[in-house]
Amino acid sequence: MKIRFCVISLLVICIFLLTSCSSNETVDASNITSPVTHSNNSSSENISDTNKQTEMESTITKNEKPSTKDVKCRLYFLATTELKYYYIDKMIPVEDNALITALTKELQSTSYNKDFLSLTDKIKIKSAKLDETTGVLKVVFSDSYVDHMNLGTNTEAGLLTCLLATYGYNLGVDKVAIYFNDELYTSLKGDLPEGYFDVNYPSAQVYNP
Repeated sequence: MKIRFCVISLLVICIFLLTSCSSNETVDASNITSPVTHSNNSSSENISDTNKQTEMESTITKNEKPSTKDVKCRLYFLATTELKYYYIDKMIPVEDNALITALTKELQSTSYNKDFLSLTDKIKIKSAKLDETTGVLKVVFSDSYVDHMNLGTNTEAGLLTCLLATYGYNLGVDKVAIYFNDELYTSLKGDLPEGYFDVNYPSAQVYNP
């Protein structure tokens, strides 16, 4: 009897212990949280916000317009039929202080008068710089305008006069060097010992369309 009682007691104690352990495991499992998952979501949101901000800043930069202001200028033209010079005073838009570029675009325009000799639009200004030490304005074209235009002796000299007078008047200089890329343009003179043209204003009439 004692042995049976002891066995039964041991079985009861084992069952009680097993039940208690099972209950503890269930409670512990129910208290588990997931801080790692929450942290990852927060990090993803932060990265997404940063990317959106970067994209917005990039869009704003790309959409920024160049600063433009209207400048009163004087343009010189040669009337090819009469071989007479005319000038036009007008306000022209200048972007980012690129006055030489703006003046050149106006000299390339054919809208003023069909008889005016216009500079070819197959070239553009690569650079323009005033040497404050020598007072020489260096204007560099992307290509030779002479190669793209049918110019005679009078018209080539006349076009050069218009360029020099227009650049000189509006920038207040009297020395202009014209380059076609790296080559100094000498026009019909064949040689420029000083490396620049003196600005001589033609006898011009105001143009009244």
